[in-house]
Amino acid sequence: MKIPQKSTTNYLALVGITCFVGFSSIAQAAEIKVGQGILPPYGIKESNSGIEVDIVRAALAKKGHTITVRFVPFGRVGKDFTDGKIDAANTLTSSSGVKAEYSDSHIAYQNVATTLKDGGPKIATIADLSAYKVVAFAKASIFLGSDFAKMAAGNKKYREVADQATQNKLLMAGRTQAVVGDIRIFQYYNKQIKDQIELKEVIFNKIFEPTNYSVAFKDAKIRDDFNAGLKELRDSGEYDKIIAKYISN
Repeated sequence: MKIPQKSTTNYLALVGITCFVGFSSIAQAAEIKVGQGILPPYGIKESNSGIEVDIVRAALAKKGHTITVRFVPFGRVGKDFTDGKIDAANTLTSSSGVKAEYSDSHIAYQNVATTLKDGGPKIATIADLSAYKVVAFAKASIFLGSDFAKMAAGNKKYREVADQATQNKLLMAGRTQAVVGDIRIFQYYNKQIKDQIELKEVIFNKIFEPTNYSVAFKDAKIRDDFNAGLKELRDSGEYDKIIAKYISN
């Protein structure tokens, strides 16, 4: 059967438009080098994963982008970004001093004072920690503000322990009365040690304000794609599933 000339022209035009749209989408997709601070469960070098890594990967994938991750010590991410070694950086805030296209907040860190539910002290303020055995993460007395630094300096029962799994074990064994650190980090390490020690119910005393973090991008268009993908993740419930994978027993 002979196709009428007009139909042939329309068909070819439609094919051309379809091909253009397809090639245009492919052309816009990018592979993005992301700098990630090493801090389980947010960034886990050994498995090329983590809460933040998975969120960034999934959000950008919504717009066809892929990522390669450069894991570095947490404090070096901003410098690597400024030096042009990476296209995007986790985890920064717009007040970091690093010039970038900042995304919507993709994660909030929440430091807490974790105590045992049964027999643990009642903690309502940072000052309340002064009377108890307290274990915190390394350099917490520098990072957690002047009130915490004052408490740490005046509390002879305060110490800092770099190994955060050890912090959890000390609390479960009753060798400390409070552990100070990020709530998800505590939950993650509880998951890691559940076969090593009896886990007890805890209370997360939110005596610190949460800190909202963003991803710093070189390219505003990629930043916008990330924001759109992040919204999709949150609306669909995939965002919460990513977090739960690392902290739920």
